[in-house]
Amino acid sequence: MKSINLNSRNIMLASVAVFSILFLITLLGMLIPLAGDATLHAKWFNDRTVLPTLVLMILLGVCLLLPDFSQQKIAGIVAAVVVVTGLCVALKPFNSLPIDATLPTLAFAMLAVFYRGYKSAAMPGSMQIKIRRVSPHIIHLGIVLILIGIFVSTNTRIDGSEVISKGEIGNYDGQPYSVKITGISGRYEGAPLPEYPGSSYATSIDFELYSGERLIDRDTVKFITDYKWGQSYATNYVYRSLTKEVFITTKMVEGDLVNLYMRTAPWISAVWGGILLMSIGIVLLMYTVGTKTGSVAEGVSGETGGTEEKRRKGRKEKPDDTTGEACRVAEAVDEADIDGKYEAMLREELEKLKER
Repeated sequence: MKSINLNSRNIMLASVAVFSILFLITLLGMLIPLAGDATLHAKWFNDRTVLPTLVLMILLGVCLLLPDFSQQKIAGIVAAVVVVTGLCVALKPFNSLPIDATLPTLAFAMLAVFYRGYKSAAMPGSMQIKIRRVSPHIIHLGIVLILIGIFVSTNTRIDGSEVISKGEIGNYDGQPYSVKITGISGRYEGAPLPEYPGSSYATSIDFELYSGERLIDRDTVKFITDYKWGQSYATNYVYRSLTKEVFITTKMVEGDLVNLYMRTAPWISAVWGGILLMSIGIVLLMYTVGTKTGSVAEGVSGETGGTEEKRRKGRKEKPDDTTGEACRVAEAVDEADIDGKYEAMLREELEKLKER
């Protein structure tokens, strides 16, 4: 049986194939709602894209280890990652199956990025060359951090609902935030209907968001009852920080009582940190590549300019023999023409003498 040859070309081919699978899953998820009345939520995409994403992370780690490790060692490392993943799924150290199944692979990819980045920085060369070598791995690190933030924040988010009266503070179990209702007001909106002064009734809930005793933000959400279409809906509030994301909306309003829903997604800092690292890596890579290209272009243009100048000097220093040669040819042509005319004149004179 022929063994699989691990090289950069095969790894790239496998990565393109996995990317194609991810694209087809995303495209299918976008087309299904258009073909029917089905509504696909984020869970549908998460359940179907998690495995291809983990395969991409393994391919990234393998590609980074290829220059320094043999195929047998890389195969052993990948096998160890698979075994650790199985142990995490069985032992449930994080009490979350998605996190237990994904963190070993993401940790392997991150360690591979750190290793390759260190090796690239340790290689001899100028600072500009080292930055150019390390900048792609900064981008890789940003990608891994973004995936860690997405997986962890999606599967460890905390949510809950509390019924809060006007002027009181509502506390949510397991969440570091609390909400105080500061005002409730309502009015009719839209064109009037036979039964109502307006087509909908909008209730505005003013609130304050606290982290412990510290006031973070003030805002308003609305609960709207649409009489024309016979349905109710609410506006949303989102607060984003470097560490968490807070989502608040209204589920019910009755008099001075409001049922507020709050969802907190931790580890958002990993996503923002990954985006920042990717941006830094891209800027550094573009700067170093542009600088090197510019210096090479200047050198080439300098050499070209010097060569052209030498050519011009050569033209000035070298005597031009073509002009003299052309003059000699022209003189010979003129002499031949004169001789021909002289012979014609002699013939004419001879003809005249014969006629006499």
